Amino acid sequence: MLTATFEADLAGQPGRRSSSEQASHFHLQLTLHAEAGRTTVLLGESGAGKSTVLRLLAGLLRPARGQMILDGVCYFDGERDIFVPPQERPIGYVFQDYLLFPHLTVFENIAFGLRAQGLRGQEVRRRTEAAIEQMRLSGLAARRPAQLSGGQQQRVALARALVLQPRLLLLDEPLAALDVQTQREVRQELRRLLGEIGITTIFVTHNHLEALLFGDQILVLDNGQVIQQGSRRELLERPRSAYIAELVGLNFLRGHLVAREASSLCTLAINSGSHPLLVSAVLDEGEVARASDAQEVCVVIDPRSITLYRTPPEGSARNIFSGAIVQILPLSTGLGPTHDGRVRVSIEIDPTLPPLTAEITEESLQRLELHEGSQIYAGFKATEARAYL
Repeated sequence: MLTATFEADLAGQPGRRSSSEQASHFHLQLTLHAEAGRTTVLLGESGAGKSTVLRLLAGLLRPARGQMILDGVCYFDGERDIFVPPQERPIGYVFQDYLLFPHLTVFENIAFGLRAQGLRGQEVRRRTEAAIEQMRLSGLAARRPAQLSGGQQQRVALARALVLQPRLLLLDEPLAALDVQTQREVRQELRRLLGEIGITTIFVTHNHLEALLFGDQILVLDNGQVIQQGSRRELLERPRSAYIAELVGLNFLRGHLVAREASSLCTLAINSGSHPLLVSAVLDEGEVARASDAQEVCVVIDPRSITLYRTPPEGSARNIFSGAIVQILPLSTGLGPTHDGRVRVSIEIDPTLPPLTAEITEESLQRLELHEGSQIYAGFKATEARAYL
């Protein structure tokens, strides 16, 4: 079990930082609880502070304030002036580029940390050979990193970290150094290995698919702050920001309740400057009784639920907005007998809000003669807009 509360100002701190962190004083503040034997994912864009959290946990950076307790042992406490140096922490660290020694064999790379700890002889050989077997590297022990595939290099880096028998494993973008095809091949293998090892793991990524695949718990970071945390299901079903909603492929709006109607139907005023947009939506079950006027509410809409029109549609549809198309993004090649060549069309309905994105077929795009800059109407039913507190 890992519990850590960190507050740090990276100005003047040693270690590698992203260009955005170097540009100004970067303030990081978060509380992290990681269950024993499970994988906690830190998700965010470049410069959000993900790798900084790993360096704080590893002791490569010293927080200004906070505390870190791993399996009941305190490794940092700002108030009591406790700071255990990196080499004395039971932590395995796999860097994004693996940092294997190019002149050493697979065996010697894995054994390096054991020898640095002062172990010698049969104990080094026994533990190194066990790690090679565990990581399925048998037959590669005499090779050097340049003779390995990307996936094999990753397994060597993991073996080098795990051979030290750490209580905590830190993985910094472990798939980012691989090409797209190798990523697909290695992803499931890494997930299997982490499941077999059963070690408390902090996994850093900017890829939401990796976060959903690996994360028992997911923390989303933005500019050094946790903006949402929860399970895979919570992030998929209840995003709390436009950034997270975009990652999982949903439109996101935030507003306040201004009217309640029959059952769970409600009207929201979306925060968009001096003239709020009114949106009709359906509150999630179980929250109808808790909702009150002026309460802040989130709304998500599936892009496939949005219909586009060249002229204002007839009828009584409630949610009709107009704006200019700012992006058209093909989602498939349109090849094959069952492909419809779907595209995503993003419309700016208000300059203060994220674009509203609709997913339509290539046929519809051509029929409506849409292109970037076109003025268009976008509509969706109230029943297709899901609201939650």
